[in-house]
Amino acid sequence: MSGRNGSDIALAVRLSPLVLLAILGGCVSGPRYSVGPGGPQVASSPQYNSGNFRPYTVRGKTYYPDIPDKGYTETGVASWYAEESGTRTADGEVFNPDGLSAAHKTFPLPSIVEVTNLDNGRTLQVRVNDRGPFVDGRVMDLSRGAAKALGVYASGTARVRIKWLGPADRMTATPAYTASAAGEGDDARYIVQLGAFSQKDNAERAQDRIDAARIDKRGGLYVVYLGPFKGASVAEGHRQAAIDAGFRDAILAHAD
Repeated sequence: MSGRNGSDIALAVRLSPLVLLAILGGCVSGPRYSVGPGGPQVASSPQYNSGNFRPYTVRGKTYYPDIPDKGYTETGVASWYAEESGTRTADGEVFNPDGLSAAHKTFPLPSIVEVTNLDNGRTLQVRVNDRGPFVDGRVMDLSRGAAKALGVYASGTARVRIKWLGPADRMTATPAYTASAAGEGDDARYIVQLGAFSQKDNAERAQDRIDAARIDKRGGLYVVYLGPFKGASVAEGHRQAAIDAGFRDAILAHAD
């Protein structure tokens, strides 16, 4: 949140996922998900589009896509998304929010990666077919389906380890992780968390920047949020509006 107390904002970014996890009852161990035949598979002969290797610039920062060594790993924070600005991903594929896919800033498109949620131990292979997330400190944007399978859907973000496995076949459909399988329905309620602040006056300044924002004190922090909203699609629309308003770290979380 530019123009505000930098150290306070940095604290909010670092602590937001932890605050949400505390709200939701902490980390819960879960099964290791595996994708069998018909799921995202590594291609024997890569067919990359050369256009996907061109450097590109977003928000003043230039990214250089390349092919990592097989088995390359990185760790960081993953978030999730359920809408595209259009209907297609950066690779030209139709975006399926309930498919097992993800966005990465530099991996070749399309690729297969193994994602492990370090907060609960769940592991899943997903198809990387999009670019993003363009938020400092985040390494991957998961589709809604992948987020549900990995247990990231409710918390909004999670610490993950990503392992690059190799190229994917082009334009191959990915299986969907259904809402019924995840125990989620259209009647679920969500908030859009805009930030978490240690100082109340900083939270109030953030609240003043967007209509209908609220403040709730949780775990010693002042959480600024919108909602609650009924259904993930409605909440996601408000999150996108918040991002457009300058709240680039806005995330979804289950309402209490």
